[in-house]
Amino acid sequence: MPSLLFAGGTRRLSLRRLAFWVPAISTLALVAGVAIVVVLSLSVIGLAQRGGGQAAAQQMEALRAVGNLERLIALGDHFSTENDPDAWRNIGLTMQAMAVHPSIGASANHSDGVRETFDTVATMIALRHRENASVLTAEALATLKHEREVLWQTRRTALKDVADQAAVRLVNEHSREAEEISRGATRVLLMTLGGALIVAISGFTFIVLVHGYLIMPLLGLSDYLRHLRKSTEGLPALPAVRGEELGEVVDAIGALAESQRALEHAALHDPLTGLSNRYGLEARLDHAIAHARRHGKQLAVMFVDLDRFKTINDSFGHACGDGLLRILSARFGTCLRDTDLIARLGGDEFVVVANELDHASDAIPVARKILEAASRELCVEATVLRMSASVGIALFPDNGEDVSTLMKHADIAMYHAKAVGRANFQFFDAEMNASVAERLDVETSLLDALRREEFVLYYQPQMSPDGRRIIAAEALIRWQRSDGRITSPAAFIPIAEECGLILPIGQWVLRNALGALRDWRARGLQEVRLAVNLSLIQLRDDSLPALVARLLQEYGVPPELLELEITESVAMREPEQMVRTLCDLKALGVSLAIDDFGTGYSSLAYLKLFPIDRLKLDRAFVSDIESDSNDASICAATAGLAHSLRLQVVAEGVETQAQFEFLQTLGCDLLQGYYFHKPMPVAELERLLGESA
Repeated sequence: MPSLLFAGGTRRLSLRRLAFWVPAISTLALVAGVAIVVVLSLSVIGLAQRGGGQAAAQQMEALRAVGNLERLIALGDHFSTENDPDAWRNIGLTMQAMAVHPSIGASANHSDGVRETFDTVATMIALRHRENASVLTAEALATLKHEREVLWQTRRTALKDVADQAAVRLVNEHSREAEEISRGATRVLLMTLGGALIVAISGFTFIVLVHGYLIMPLLGLSDYLRHLRKSTEGLPALPAVRGEELGEVVDAIGALAESQRALEHAALHDPLTGLSNRYGLEARLDHAIAHARRHGKQLAVMFVDLDRFKTINDSFGHACGDGLLRILSARFGTCLRDTDLIARLGGDEFVVVANELDHASDAIPVARKILEAASRELCVEATVLRMSASVGIALFPDNGEDVSTLMKHADIAMYHAKAVGRANFQFFDAEMNASVAERLDVETSLLDALRREEFVLYYQPQMSPDGRRIIAAEALIRWQRSDGRITSPAAFIPIAEECGLILPIGQWVLRNALGALRDWRARGLQEVRLAVNLSLIQLRDDSLPALVARLLQEYGVPPELLELEITESVAMREPEQMVRTLCDLKALGVSLAIDDFGTGYSSLAYLKLFPIDRLKLDRAFVSDIESDSNDASICAATAGLAHSLRLQVVAEGVETQAQFEFLQTLGCDLLQGYYFHKPMPVAELERLLGESA
């Protein structure tokens, strides 16, 4: 039986087998008990029938015989006292008839005492006849009576003994039969009680098995699942089970709990660093705010953003960037107390929550530790790096009383920290919020400006060295708002780059510039080269060369009439990628120029690899060449470098006669600035081109 109930080495009872064997054994036990009870009942019934049929007739006959003996004795007593001759003669005959009755003989087992009764009565009758003779004396009569009395008493005693023996035998037989019936009934009762006991034991065993193997494990599983629905933290132990099927259920629920715990951990934690993610942070920050509110404490939400992390990622690869994030997340964790929180929101953004603060200034040491941890030298994949971070701090309850407000204000403060020079921390204040609101207004309005076509192109001519002829022009975007205000690109291009609108805006500029070139050619105006500025985001777009080629073909403009400008800082940020992209653009036949040359950190090794046609002297050097000899020297050196590399030099920001004359002496190929023309609408440029045609 145990080998059937337990499976393998798990020592778990199979409920399927239990469900088979318990009813089967119970049924067999019940059938056996019923069979035994039936057999015993039949034997008792047979005994009762024997005692009630044949035995009853025998007992009735024995009772009749005993009664006849008692009557015979009574008749004998009456015979002795009866004086009427006819009466005692009839009594004597009756006694003789009864003495020979078979029932009396059978009851007396045909003993001599009963058989001799007939002769005794005959003698007694004879003596009575002699007593009635008149010739007898009184003495003789007395002798006869005495003889008759002695004779009867002797016979009477014998008959009484026979009757008593028959009665005793009858009582003994009845008692024996009653005892047999009682014993049979007792056996039936015992078997019934035994069957009931077996059923009770089986029922109790079944209840114990069900309670131990089914009910208690199910209750334990119910409690476990109830806790699991609330949280995977602090779960009770899974119940110990000895049933195979329930064991499979317990194993499945345990696996489910582990999966749910893993899913919850994945949902609430950053897979790269193991820190809480945004969802985990918001849940924990909500509890922290409630705790601070109950205990009258402050807390600080610190938005931490790594400075120039994208440059590391783009220059050394994402694997290096991931390693850097893991190292810095571990460092940040060492800056915090046990009660503080840290989370990674994504990219290079972290959030630190400093709890249990008595004063706002208590957040400053934590922020300084974070800045110090970020600035320490670190080594990732054999690359030594130095980083910095900008930290924005929002305080509860001063700067917000809910998660979203505190996060938003900390983010605003972090952007302010970047704006004032990076590698510092800033507390949020209301002025920052106003600045961000204005920025958001610009961002939202940019979307509408694209749909409403509020952008326009202004053009600033680039003049020949003598300042008399227009050789080229630079297309400059302006935002002409619905209220008539003109917004310069410096106010909205950085926002467009951050919010992802620079690509559609850049495409709009290219289309309108090429459309203007097409219209000028169609109208027979002087052909000039048109320069269009490109942003870093546009240059990172792998589809840029294909876009330019498609637009050139679409508008039917010769590629040599289009010049694409990139700033020196953009060109040197990702030089290897820039070389590839610029080569692809140059292959289309367009001209390329480096704008704001001298303000960045160009490497001559890369500069000679760029397939550029022109360098543009930055206006910051041109504006002071009259008063600053260093700026004059820089301009002269730049012009000499460009010409030695067979590049043309474009001087921008020319505003005075003296600047014009000095730049002429340097051999600048093109001159651009307010001294000649301010940026102008397309109609005014077309008028100038028409006059020159």
